[in-house]
Amino acid sequence: MHTTIKGYFIDVQGTLIDDIDKEPINGACDLIDYLNNNDIPYVVITNNTKQNSDVFLQNLKNKGLDIKNYIDPFFILKDIVKSKKVAAFGTLDFLNVLNKMGYELDFQDYEALIVSIKKDYNNEEYSSMIECAIKTNNLIAMHETSVYCKNEKRYPGVGAIMNMIKFAVNKDYKVVGKPSLQFFKKAKELINIEFKDITVISDDMIGDLIGASKLNMKTCLVLSGKIKEENEIIDTLSEEELPNYICKDMSKVLELLKKGEV
Repeated sequence: MHTTIKGYFIDVQGTLIDDIDKEPINGACDLIDYLNNNDIPYVVITNNTKQNSDVFLQNLKNKGLDIKNYIDPFFILKDIVKSKKVAAFGTLDFLNVLNKMGYELDFQDYEALIVSIKKDYNNEEYSSMIECAIKTNNLIAMHETSVYCKNEKRYPGVGAIMNMIKFAVNKDYKVVGKPSLQFFKKAKELINIEFKDITVISDDMIGDLIGASKLNMKTCLVLSGKIKEENEIIDTLSEEELPNYICKDMSKVLELLKKGEV
């Protein structure tokens, strides 16, 4: 009798680690250990853009998260943006990573506008983004996070910012990280499992899970990050967008996983 192999895509911020002290959330380390010990296929999928991929992954491992498969937007960026001259916005750490990847910041002569996350963007920076977007048709969002959480406050995510720019200049944009098809395909290649047999676990309903459901993946919303109570989001969703599972945190996900219910 053929048994379908299930796989999992697991978000980081608000799912595996909290947004205050960046420590593992209840059940996170135990869940990763359970997946490893039982040879269950999974990929940790993160929108990290603040650190080099290897550095960020090692930091997670240092926290007790023994992650085997990992992907972030930098894995995709080099395939999307070939030009080395870019107008980029984000944290200094993000800009430094771009520099190490061989990209050159140039706000006069550039072929792509790249936007990442930063907590304290101001109107002058938004104005600069709009001016840059007017001069190029290559608009790049490092990911499409709906909300950015920092110290229990919620700020506009890259998805919200890019939708503002799109409305301002009447140009569409490409997404490098979640929930782009190219990102999810790259993650799928690491475990060789079809989308229909993968469950995505994340705290971002808009930026992660809706996109995943459109690709026929199952979705599990955890209430340990951007969304604290399910009534904050559920009434805004169509029936097709509703998550398959809602869990308080990763300890509950692990409980359901052991029962074969997720």
